[in-house]
Amino acid sequence: MAAFSFGFWRFATENENYIIPIFFSLLGSLFFVKSYIRGIYSYKYIILNGIFATIACLYHQIHLFWFIGLFFGWIMIDGAYNPKRGIVFASTFIIAPIAYLLVIAFYLGQSLSVFNISHFVFHDYYTGAAGNHIGLNNFLLGGINLFRTFFQVHGQIWVMISNNKLWLIPGILTLGPILYAVVFIFKGKELPIPKKSGLATLNIIVKTHSLILILQLAFAIYNIGNAEFMVMLPVLAVILLAKANWIPIKSLAVTAASLLIWNFSYGIYPNNQLHFNADDQVTQFIIDHPNDKFIAAEPAIILNQYYYQKGHWPENVWPAPEYYQLHSPVSELKAKVDSNLSNGGNVYTDCTGRPEIMNRASLLSTNMDFFKGYNLKDTVAVFETDAGKHSIFRLK
Repeated sequence: MAAFSFGFWRFATENENYIIPIFFSLLGSLFFVKSYIRGIYSYKYIILNGIFATIACLYHQIHLFWFIGLFFGWIMIDGAYNPKRGIVFASTFIIAPIAYLLVIAFYLGQSLSVFNISHFVFHDYYTGAAGNHIGLNNFLLGGINLFRTFFQVHGQIWVMISNNKLWLIPGILTLGPILYAVVFIFKGKELPIPKKSGLATLNIIVKTHSLILILQLAFAIYNIGNAEFMVMLPVLAVILLAKANWIPIKSLAVTAASLLIWNFSYGIYPNNQLHFNADDQVTQFIIDHPNDKFIAAEPAIILNQYYYQKGHWPENVWPAPEYYQLHSPVSELKAKVDSNLSNGGNVYTDCTGRPEIMNRASLLSTNMDFFKGYNLKDTVAVFETDAGKHSIFRLK
């Protein structure tokens, strides 16, 4: 179930940096569980747990919330309030700032000033890559991406079915078993009655990892429903489901098989074999026009592809208005465009020329109003895709 959930599978194939730390967090949790099961609350288990949980944070800071959950777990692990264990666990986090300082000094070659340290540690906030406000989009995208963490939902599915009705078959093969799994759960006579002793045995494990799941989900919603920050939720859900004695194993097995069929058919395979946009060609266009500015409809994809090809980040790419407004006023982007055009520069965009597919961008505010003040009749490139034409326009 964890492996075939779309969020886990998706980032295992396109951004493994979100997957690697999960294994270290799990390794930390393993020592936490071993300690509780064996009734041995030694410093050995606490320190090993802390070291691996810290390594997870070094791979990605989002795992700080897993670390925090385990911190409270150690304090309450034996049913009594014992802050000493929490302090010992937290002390292992000293590895993180030491690693940061070493990277700043010897890899980046910067002085250890407050400015350099703070901008390295909180890089995503200073660059606007992380959200910092709450609004309707947080909960809208949060709910959608929470569902997508398990099942792929994207406008490309409709395009696939429109192009070939045979793509309905994976959906039929999936929805039927899922319905069977749900019905099987609610067949009361089939359900084993959970023993109180069994629930109590791992109560602190369930509580600790429930807290971790809540913290991770809350922070993901705070960051405009960030799907990347939900990637560990299937793994945490499986840990909690391990104590859900009221769920028959058949239901879990059928659900896992359904995740495999649906997410491979509508997520992994089309992402690898089908082309619903021309992001590769757009990236090459930006590379071929280094002195011109480009407003990218999908900035994350374009920036990463550019980096993989050139080894450095582009300085001439601006995010689309709907992405820009998540972190800064759109008026700033307009000022940049107007300034560049008034100085005789060229500004291109594919924001209004992409195939119409329902996705994150289309669920955010429309970018059409932003471009109403510009002439976009100058088409400089057109690319054919499985979803239609993908065009690049020059702003005037």
